[in-house]
Amino acid sequence: MQFDKDLNSDKAELFLKVRDLIMKSIGSDAKEKLSENITSLYSNEGGFCYIKTADDHIRIGWFRGAHIDDKPKQLFGKGKTIRGHKIYQLDKTQKEAVKYYIQQTKMFLIEHNEIMKMRKR
Repeated sequence: MQFDKDLNSDKAELFLKVRDLIMKSIGSDAKEKLSENITSLYSNEGGFCYIKTADDHIRIGWFRGAHIDDKPKQLFGKGKTIRGHKIYQLDKTQKEAVKYYIQQTKMFLIEHNEIMKMRKR
């Protein structure tokens, strides 16, 4: 499991801090799914991101990154949906960026879910 690898890496402390920040920012319905390659974080509204350790940073893959406003300018990649975010240290700037991306993702998921409900009517 990737989660075990993350906990045994040199970046384990940073991984846990980033994970806790994301879970708290999502809110009381935050959930975690452990898989072979990533740890995914989601809520009842849908998926937010995955996290995993790298050699010198924590990588967050924002599942809706291509669809949210990147005001903090921390995202990279050109995928159809996912955008990456590297965290080398969890300073004030990075904490604010993570919280911002969580809020943007929440808004996206709420709007998306409402549209899907309307289409089913």
